[in-house]
Amino acid sequence: VVERFRDEIGDWRVCVLTPFGGRVHAPWAMALAARLRDSLGAEVQSLWSDDGIALHFPDADAPPSLADLFVEPQELEDLVVQEVGSTALFGARFRENAARALLIPRRRPGQRTPLWQQRLKAQSLLEVARKYGSFPIVLETYRECLQDVFDLPALRGILRGLQTRQLDLVEIE
Repeated sequence: VVERFRDEIGDWRVCVLTPFGGRVHAPWAMALAARLRDSLGAEVQSLWSDDGIALHFPDADAPPSLADLFVEPQELEDLVVQEVGSTALFGARFRENAARALLIPRRRPGQRTPLWQQRLKAQSLLEVARKYGSFPIVLETYRECLQDVFDLPALRGILRGLQTRQLDLVEIE
């Protein structure tokens, strides 16, 4: 179900409600936000949960058409990879992977390092590591997000089903 409406302050909202869960909705929301930002030139804010996706268009005069909400299954992974690198999920997973690989040193062995300090060190390391496209911890973090956290094969199947009309789409305004 796709629902388009104006919220209490007059901005457009588009909600995609499905029973497919957060592992499908998270990459779908990222792909939609990237696609709409590229095609419409509008800033899009997205939220997702196990129940669906909510897109917020703060400066739009009209909501996007239904055709704009379709993502091609072939371009899905590129859009998600483009977006996931700047998410909090990626930052947290990178910090965990870097700590596991002993790339974030501890000041005092045997004592815990405060989380804010770990985050700062991981953020600095990530800034340097992004300059090298094949840095192993960055690659592992992308792999972990795309394969362990998200369910891209299921999302591709859903998008193909929408494309071939095997899945019905209901629009509510």
